[in-house]
Amino acid sequence: MKDKIIETFSNELRILIDNIIIKEKKIFVTLKAENIDQAKELEPLKIECEQKISNFNFFEDINISFTTIKKKFSKVIVVSSCKGGVGKSTLSVNIALSLQKLGKKVGLLDGDIYGPSIPKLLNINTKPDVNDKKKIIPINHKGIEVISIGFLIDEKKPLVWRGPMLQSAIMQLINDVAWNSLDYLVIDFPPGTGDTQLTIMQKIKIDYALIVTTPQEIALADTRKGINMFNTFNIPIAGIVENMSYFVCDNCGTKHFLFGENGGEKLSKEFNIKLLGKIPFHSTISKNCDSGTPELIYNNSDLNKIYLNISKSLIKQ
Repeated sequence: MKDKIIETFSNELRILIDNIIIKEKKIFVTLKAENIDQAKELEPLKIECEQKISNFNFFEDINISFTTIKKKFSKVIVVSSCKGGVGKSTLSVNIALSLQKLGKKVGLLDGDIYGPSIPKLLNINTKPDVNDKKKIIPINHKGIEVISIGFLIDEKKPLVWRGPMLQSAIMQLINDVAWNSLDYLVIDFPPGTGDTQLTIMQKIKIDYALIVTTPQEIALADTRKGINMFNTFNIPIAGIVENMSYFVCDNCGTKHFLFGENGGEKLSKEFNIKLLGKIPFHSTISKNCDSGTPELIYNNSDLNKIYLNISKSLIKQ
C-alpha cells in the first residue's frame, strides 16, 4: 500500500519522504527537513501529503511530522545520456577525480544496476563493510567515496530483475549507505529513461545534470530524449560534454573526426545549453580506464586541462 500512496504524491513531496509506517488503520509519515525554518516553508507539502492519504478513505489516524536530517551532499550531479556506449561511466569517474583535484570532497554512485562499470574502472574488488546501524560503508578509493551494486553481487552472473526489485536495489544504494558529508555526489546514470532513472530523480534532489554524447547523429537522437527527460522533471542541465570528439594523428598532428564533427555544438544550440568540453579519442584514457588507474590520465597535460575545465564549470553553477 505504501507504493500506491507514494505514487499519488508530487515529485517535490516524494523527495521529502524519510519513512512511512502503516499499523492497522494508522499511518505515520516522516518528512525530511534541514531545519525548523525549512519545515515551515514545506508546510504546503505536508498538507498535500495529508490530503493525498485522506483520499484513500482507509486510515482512521494520519500522523505527519518533519524530522531534521543533515544534508549529506552539498551538490548532486548526474552524468547522463540515453545512448549506451558514449562514455558516461568514464566521464563520471574523471569528473569525480577532477573535482577532488580541485579540493572538493566527492562521492561516486554507480546508478547502473544491470551493467555496473565503476568497479572495473577503479579496479575495486572488495565488498563494503556494514556499520553498527546496518548501513553500508562506501569504499574509500584514494579519498573518493564509492558505491556500486557491482560491489554486492557476483560480476559473472546476470541480474534478471523486474521493476520492483530494481527500484529496491536503487533505494538501498541511496538510503542504506553511510555517506560522509560531501561537497559533491556524482551519479553515473544508466542509458535510457526507465525505472532506475525515474526512481533516482524522485528520491534524490538533483542539482543538475551533465549530458554526455558523441558527435554521431544516432547518439544525438537518443541524447535529446535524455535532455527532454530532465526538462520534464525541471532538473537544470549544467552543460554538454562531447566525448570521442576527434583523434589527433601522432605523426602529422591533424585532427580526424571519426564520428562526425560539431555534434555537441548542434545539440548545444538546439537546447540553448553550454558545451563544456570536447574529449578526444586517446589511448591514455582507454589504457588507464581498462587497467583501473584513471588517475594516471591526469599525467597527460592536455587531458588534465580538459577534465579540470569541465569540473571548474560545474563548480561555478
